Amino acid sequence: MISILFESFFLSLSFISTFKKKQLFVTYFRKRKMFWQLRRDFTSLFSRKNNSQNHLYPVDGLRAIASLLIILCHLVTIFSAFVPSYPSIEWQNYIRSVSFALSPLMAYALEIFFMLSGFLLTNKLLIQWRKNSVNYQSFLQEYPLLILKRALRFWPGMLLSTILMFVCGEPRYPYSDYVFESFRYISVWFFFQNYIDIEYWQASLAPLWSVSLDMQVHIILSLLLYLFYSCQKYISIDRSLKILFLLSIVVSIFLFNPVTMPIILITLRYHTLSLLLPVHFMHWLEINYNLTFPFELQQSNPMKTFLHRMYLPVEARFGSFITDAILAIHIIHFVPQQDDRNGTRKKYFFLGLIFLYVISPMVQSVDNPLQSNFLITLAIASSRQIFALGQAFILFTALCPPSHPYHSPWIKRCLSSSIWLPISKLSYLVYLIHWQVSFGLVFGGSLLFLRAYSVTYAVMISFPIVLFISQLISCIWYVLIEKPTERAVKHYLSRYPRTKTNSQ
Repeated sequence: MISILFESFFLSLSFISTFKKKQLFVTYFRKRKMFWQLRRDFTSLFSRKNNSQNHLYPVDGLRAIASLLIILCHLVTIFSAFVPSYPSIEWQNYIRSVSFALSPLMAYALEIFFMLSGFLLTNKLLIQWRKNSVNYQSFLQEYPLLILKRALRFWPGMLLSTILMFVCGEPRYPYSDYVFESFRYISVWFFFQNYIDIEYWQASLAPLWSVSLDMQVHIILSLLLYLFYSCQKYISIDRSLKILFLLSIVVSIFLFNPVTMPIILITLRYHTLSLLLPVHFMHWLEINYNLTFPFELQQSNPMKTFLHRMYLPVEARFGSFITDAILAIHIIHFVPQQDDRNGTRKKYFFLGLIFLYVISPMVQSVDNPLQSNFLITLAIASSRQIFALGQAFILFTALCPPSHPYHSPWIKRCLSSSIWLPISKLSYLVYLIHWQVSFGLVFGGSLLFLRAYSVTYAVMISFPIVLFISQLISCIWYVLIEKPTERAVKHYLSRYPRTKTNSQ
């Protein structure tokens, strides 16, 4: 009898244990199903939800165009490395080619990403603050979560870049120790790569410098927006941002030195790849891929000075972010207007000016470059801000209501087209990995035969191949890692207590 009771007791324990394991399994499966929704995430790349944010659809088109232009820009840089150095006839033909003429436009495409980042951040915060009253305490409570969410938005893509770096290969810095190599990784993952000498960069992770810049601006701009929002009884947010925009140009004028940074002469006479990449990485490419580049490696060059003073640091690049922060203010505070024919004429006049500004580098003579130091300084210090301002105006014509005289239905239709969706939604991941994919395909041998063609034809042939492979890898990572991570972050961070606020 006692043995029967003991057996019954242990059977009960076994049943309870099995039941609990089953419950844990079911709970895990449900959570996994909640985070991993492969079919839904894949189909979302080609479709949109009908929600209250549909007025932001044109952002997809502009983001996709920027992504395509950046890939083209980097392919031009890679294939131009096979062109014999200045002053050879091949080099002269290259700087008169279509690919070289379009290079400034391609390089400026990064400003589109920056201005969209500033727009979305400002739009999100101001709409949130208008719905709920915000004070010093509530902002300080929300601010760390805002920054953490931004970092968690970046890290999954950075993990993909790091994995590809290990797969494709990356040389160690000569005679470096474990501490130094760890520092190179930390500079990327903790968002200060843009303040590290490019000679110490991991070349495969070079595109991540812009992520560091974006994160730094995200930290600073959020604080500035709250400051401007709190002091708007004294000076409007719009006016504060405009002052900041003008300040970005003034700061750039003081930072730029046309004597130590002869950027126009550099682009006409030197291979960009030899100026941008770490010297030890170029040696690694030559040894591992049996390459012979038709140029001398630059141990020191004025381009590095320009990069460290004008291109990489936040103090010289915040103007593009501010541009679309101003755009967000105008969209949020839109006041309906009556039909204004003069406004319509102004719209076409501004669009014409933007078109002329965009094509101006293409029609400029390479034989007679700009000589005046004052004009060069003014052009370099303001060119990126003016370009971003033009693209912001184009976006405004698509986002503003139809009652506004600047509204352009055909621009809105073009930028809102669903054809841009998969490129736009994967733009961040594609931007991070296309550089490694291009290196592997071109220097690794698969597309090396294209060096026999002109740079323009080589880029045209390789572009769809690089784009397809980058999109495919990004798509897999998007549905397996990025979207599940996004849901997990939203699920777990939403549990943190928040200060209750009263609706205005």
